[in-house]
Amino acid sequence: MAIVQRLGYVSMGTRDLDEAVRLYSRVGRLAETERIGDTAFMTANRDHHWLRLHKAETEGVSRVGWDVGGPEGLAAACKVLDEWGLPYEEGKDPKNERVEHRVRFKDPGGMDIELFYGMYQRASSPDMHGIKISKLLHAGWASPNFYETLRFWREGMGFKLSDRVEEAAWFMHCGDRYHHGLLLQQMPVDKPVFGHLCFLVDSLDDLMRIRNHGLKSGAKLSRDILRHAPSGSVGVYFVDAARRHDFEFCYDHAQLPDDHQARILPATPEIGDIWRNDLPDPVTFVH
Repeated sequence: MAIVQRLGYVSMGTRDLDEAVRLYSRVGRLAETERIGDTAFMTANRDHHWLRLHKAETEGVSRVGWDVGGPEGLAAACKVLDEWGLPYEEGKDPKNERVEHRVRFKDPGGMDIELFYGMYQRASSPDMHGIKISKLLHAGWASPNFYETLRFWREGMGFKLSDRVEEAAWFMHCGDRYHHGLLLQQMPVDKPVFGHLCFLVDSLDDLMRIRNHGLKSGAKLSRDILRHAPSGSVGVYFVDAARRHDFEFCYDHAQLPDDHQARILPATPEIGDIWRNDLPDPVTFVH
């Protein structure tokens, strides 16, 4: 059973809060919902926040928040944490956190995680000026203690394997059934290293408008237009240099049926971008 229903938000520390808000509003096309003290909340739909930016001396992702749907989901999650011997801190502070109830803990690889339900909702979606961003889709990071971390998310939190690239990358889906809400990568790291977060847009036009506007705004791309083999999605990746990760926009990202069979894919460049496949030699015609 999937305890986690969807990726809820990503929290980031930043020395310059206004700079971070500018990047994710100008390039990321998100609206600032609210600012509480030294924390800015940003979204592109009625969810109160997809990003939580807070002033900190350390730049970078500080926590990943997952929506468990309701009290039953949170109770099930706490039972799993008890069984795994993972200490957690339970709390309710909707005035400042804008979620009804949550628990926080570190997964077996050391990533700071929040499981919550009852995110506040806006009265209406912000005006995105012609851009349609559907949801915060997935997050990916490299993890130490890799196989135990992988086992926790699969056996504990109920993620299902969608596909994997040899032993390097594991794509897993949760309750919303999108091809991956979580990408875990096996790399020689001694602490979690956050790689990227991804927003789903409604169309290729939305994707290209975001890409072109971002480049005109001076943003840098780490990867340009590509189509991933695992999910089938078309995406572009912008660089968040200050916080040392990328943020992706994609569309045409698969949702999986119950009988989906996970594949083992080779670690080749074409898996990351099928358009890099070599074409055969041109056909010649003999007269």
